[in-house]
Amino acid sequence: MNVLIGVGNPYRRDDGVGPLVADQVARRGGNAVQSDGEPAGMLLAWENADLAIVVDAVVCEPSTPGRVHRTSVDELPLAGGAPSSHGLGIPEAVALGRALGRMPARLVVLAVEAADISLGTGLSPAVAAALPALVSQAMAELSGGRAFGPC
Repeated sequence: MNVLIGVGNPYRRDDGVGPLVADQVARRGGNAVQSDGEPAGMLLAWENADLAIVVDAVVCEPSTPGRVHRTSVDELPLAGGAPSSHGLGIPEAVALGRALGRMPARLVVLAVEAADISLGTGLSPAVAAALPALVSQAMAELSGGRAFGPC
């Protein structure tokens, strides 16, 4: 089983990119769920997965809003050091999953650089422009092929 986990909060502007990707992937027949980023919830979402793809917004300095970074679990920063738009994030979920022996066979992270994570709805223009290619890449990853390499 392959699963896409869209992490984020749709009421924090660009932080809603993960849930939007999950929604669009599900509408196209892909196995996708939304998550608020809480580590135990992510463990449940990727339980027994051959491949888990996590889509999340990240805050970078300097930033190129809309740029997508593709990383694997081995390339993630250590827990507590990731520039997630949440208090806890993917590195903490990975640390917990490893400690409990509850990791997917493969984990790929598609991290989208955010321009605006303030309160409100709707993506910034740069992140909105990246959405179609991001959904296409996620669908290709879910079906076993890689749409394109790391950005």
